[in-house]
Amino acid sequence: LGVIGTGSISNHFIVAAHTSGEYQLVAIYSRKLETAATFASRYQNIQLFDQLEVFFKSSFDLVYIASPNSLHFAQAKAALSAGKHVILEKPAVTQPQEWFDLIQTAEKNNCFIFEAARNYHEKAFTTIKNFLADKQVLGADFNYAKYSSKMPDLLAGQTPNVFSDRFAGGALMDLGIYPLYAAVRLFGKAN
Repeated sequence: LGVIGTGSISNHFIVAAHTSGEYQLVAIYSRKLETAATFASRYQNIQLFDQLEVFFKSSFDLVYIASPNSLHFAQAKAALSAGKHVILEKPAVTQPQEWFDLIQTAEKNNCFIFEAARNYHEKAFTTIKNFLADKQVLGADFNYAKYSSKMPDLLAGQTPNVFSDRFAGGALMDLGIYPLYAAVRLFGKAN
C-alpha cells in the first residue's frame, strides 16, 4: 500500500487497511519530506517520497490518494499509468471529464479505480435505499453539519487546503459531498 496525503483521513485509512490484514503500508508521498517523516513516525519501515515519479516506482500495487482535491486527477492518472490500483478520497475529481479520463486510463492499464465514498455501500444506507424503492417521495431535506478541525486555522487568518480555491476546496467539496451524494444515490440525478 502506498499513500499520498498526510492528513488525519490517511491515518484512518491506514489503520483500517492494516486491520483488514490484506494490506501493508510501504510508501508515503508528501510534497514535503519533513511532513511525510512526521506522519510516518507512527509506522515502521516506510519509504518516504517527495517525487511522484519515484514514488510510483516503489513496490506497492495500490495507492490511496487523500491529497488536496485539485491534485487528485493528475496523481491518480500518474498512478494508473504506472500500473497502480487507485482509491481516491472524495471528491475523486473536480470535473466529470477527468473521471472519464481516469476510467479509460485504468482500463488501458488493467487497473481498478474507485472513490472512497464508503457510506453508500454500508448496510444502513442500503436499507434506506431499499425501503424508498417503491415509495413516492415528494421531497427530502439533506444536510450535514460538523465543526471543521481546520476552522481555528481559518479564523486565525490562514487558508487551510480544505478551504482553498487553489486546491478545489470549500464546504461543498469537503463535507457537502455527503448530502449531495446521498440525494443522488437515493433519488438519481436531477433532470
